[in-house]
Amino acid sequence: MYILLTGPAGLFRDGVAALLRGFAQDAEVLACDRLGVELPGARKPDCIVMDGERLRERSDEFDAARGHARATPIIVLLGMATREEVDELIAAGIAGCVEKSASAKLLFGALGLVLAGGVSLPRSLLTASTEAPYAPPESVPSSAAAAADPYLHLHLTQRQLEVLALLARGRSNKIIARELGVAEATVKTHLTTIFKALKVSSRGEASAVAARMEKIRDTQANHAFSGPLPVARLLARMESQRFRAGEVLFRKGDPSGQMFYVETGVVRLAEPGIELGAGAVLGEIGLFSPERRRTSTVVCKTDCEMRTVSAADAIRLYYQEPEFALYLVQLIAGRLQADKERRA
Repeated sequence: MYILLTGPAGLFRDGVAALLRGFAQDAEVLACDRLGVELPGARKPDCIVMDGERLRERSDEFDAARGHARATPIIVLLGMATREEVDELIAAGIAGCVEKSASAKLLFGALGLVLAGGVSLPRSLLTASTEAPYAPPESVPSSAAAAADPYLHLHLTQRQLEVLALLARGRSNKIIARELGVAEATVKTHLTTIFKALKVSSRGEASAVAARMEKIRDTQANHAFSGPLPVARLLARMESQRFRAGEVLFRKGDPSGQMFYVETGVVRLAEPGIELGAGAVLGEIGLFSPERRRTSTVVCKTDCEMRTVSAADAIRLYYQEPEFALYLVQLIAGRLQADKERRA
């Protein structure tokens, strides 16, 4: 396991590095001063741990963290966690926040959670939420449905529900606007209305309420089934490679360690005899099959440019992005069904 630790050189960074090496038997920790647009070295880390003080000091550090968080789980170490700061970090895609006063056990627990695709919040904020639970804006009806969802009769438009559903998934205003095809100013207007309706004042509080709303769960499920999947955005941080026409991408029976997203060009799957172009994902069956073997030979029919996704990154995306997980399930099921029909 490879962990990248960023922060000013000194006793604190050296101490955290020594602690992280005890997280796993094979843990390798690389410490550097700051997180740039390009990661140090040729290897991609399994997790990034950052000193939160550096994020406050440098805006470019925050932008770099936001970019890398799309593909790599990031934990930020905070001197004292405030709800506003944690809300901002989670909205930017940060997977976990740990206070510097926490124990090694809590830090290791946060690492395990984010590596499994979860989100880890500081214990102090979780305790505060438990001691002062959010009060619903309306009295809870006595029906069983209302008991399960105290916001059943909350009046939000379908578009506002869509905005709230994406907010709960950690999307920024810019990304929400892009996915819904509206202006960013429109998203801000919807959020103002949503916050007033929910009687909340932050994105984190709105997300907490959304997690309890059946309408939001239904909206997220509907978006996963019928909404556009921004595959290009999800894989934007993955390595891009060029292949020449006639080049064999992989052969049937080869070990499978990655899948591919075609950005430009056309590839041919030899065994089923089909061609796939830009926007296609391939190599996913071998990645998730028990044998981890390629099920077809794939040749580049034209010059191609592709994003390569390692097995670890694919599994991480599977847990972090429900839409991506459903997309893969549907893709694999569709290709297996088509193969069955060809053999019939």
